[in-house]
Amino acid sequence: MKITFLGTGGGRFTTITQLRATGGWILEIGGQKISVDPGPGALVKAKEFGVGLRALSGVVVSHCHPDHYTDAEVMIEAMTRGAKEKRGFLLSNENVIKGGDGGYVQRISPYHLKSLERYEIMEPGKKVSVGDVEIAATRAVHTEPKTIGFVFSGAESLGYVSDTEYFHGIEKQYKGCGYLVLNCMRPRDVDWPKHMNSEAARKIISGIGPEAAVITHFGMRMLKAGPENEARWIEEKTGVKVIPARDGMEIDFGKKPLKVKIHRQTMAAFF
Repeated sequence: MKITFLGTGGGRFTTITQLRATGGWILEIGGQKISVDPGPGALVKAKEFGVGLRALSGVVVSHCHPDHYTDAEVMIEAMTRGAKEKRGFLLSNENVIKGGDGGYVQRISPYHLKSLERYEIMEPGKKVSVGDVEIAATRAVHTEPKTIGFVFSGAESLGYVSDTEYFHGIEKQYKGCGYLVLNCMRPRDVDWPKHMNSEAARKIISGIGPEAAVITHFGMRMLKAGPENEARWIEEKTGVKVIPARDGMEIDFGKKPLKVKIHRQTMAAFF
């Protein structure tokens, strides 16, 4: 199992300034290659880091905010060879696929949905199988009311704690996950309702006890505080290896110890 970060920024002002890229990440698990929350710049950063997108088998979007969905359609186009081959899957919530709740507008066009082999509206507790991988949706408490997280289970399991505040029972959804990726927008001393800070990440990691955790999706205040400092603090408090993600970082979870490297501007073959 491997992840590659096409961007580690999140929130309005990090997105606007691009102090960190906002392209989400690529998960490779059980023979599947999945684009997770491809926000602004995912396509460009994939090119820059030499990540081939025609090999994608699916796209997963946690909720209907621009820093999570804006490049989803171009990811679908790459995956479907310019919408000429019906292939691949999309998993997301109702607001992204259909629009509706809270005034959110459909973000994936009917044209792009038709190009897919499969798409599913996900809600907490729903599970789907893709090849040898099971993907389950988890509950989140965020400003977008239908936001979800995900658990990806194959030979290894990874939990994605998307944008959410800490709430009672959140850890139960990710019990048994060997690894976690957490959207940690702010440092531990700055609260933000319906978002996660380092203290919330600490509680979740402590309650689950994964082999390792990765924090990403940093807002401006987190970048000012230093994700490395916050990751170190969480690690000291939990005893769990915590990695502060960086743009272009690749983590191979199959290696012991974990193999971490940073992709530079390779401009390798895109297709």
